[in-house]
Amino acid sequence: MMISSLAKHLHQMVQLSFLLLLVLLAGCLTVESKEYHVRLRTDHSGEATIKFINIMSESDDTVDISQEDFEHLIDFYLQGNELEKQNPGFRNVRKRLYEENGVLNGELTLTFDSLAALRLFRFDQNSPYMYFVGSPLSAEHFVESNGTFGREWMPVVFWEQDARELYVKTKVVSEVTFQKSLLEHFNNWQSKKESGPPRKTKETGARRSTQPRPGQG
Repeated sequence: MMISSLAKHLHQMVQLSFLLLLVLLAGCLTVESKEYHVRLRTDHSGEATIKFINIMSESDDTVDISQEDFEHLIDFYLQGNELEKQNPGFRNVRKRLYEENGVLNGELTLTFDSLAALRLFRFDQNSPYMYFVGSPLSAEHFVESNGTFGREWMPVVFWEQDARELYVKTKVVSEVTFQKSLLEHFNNWQSKKESGPPRKTKETGARRSTQPRPGQG
């Protein structure tokens, strides 16, 4: 029974990791790395922040499709709600894009009511917290954590039973050689938002006549 429960939760962890990666890998988007920051309360509710570091467009050739990818990023990630629909346990979701250290980052913040919402798991109150970070065959690989990583053949991070601050960083491995940062597109998009839509010139008064006035000409 215990083994069956663990297998079920490992499968759920894989689903969450895949969905969060899919947000940016949809189309031809990728990232350099991701950070998961989780703050747990004693009732297993809490807050989480997921950072997508260095968002890029990638393709198998040298054709630049970064503008299309940026538009996809805005529609799907920033203004869309697909991630919320796929993860009904996410509450108070907030998303933003921002520049940091010369690259474009994304940030997802949320609250949750249970460990299952973030695919965290433990057998009982005396067991460690566990989180699956991706198999050796996946694009997402473990980098660091404030927990204990169980090795490549057991890609699970463990935290002590009284842990309240959980942190994991992963990197996204891609074999595609052509990658382009979306920072320039983001800055252009920001500039257009700040300047607003072009103003229309208002016509005031009657149109000036081209005919000579009486007594002229």
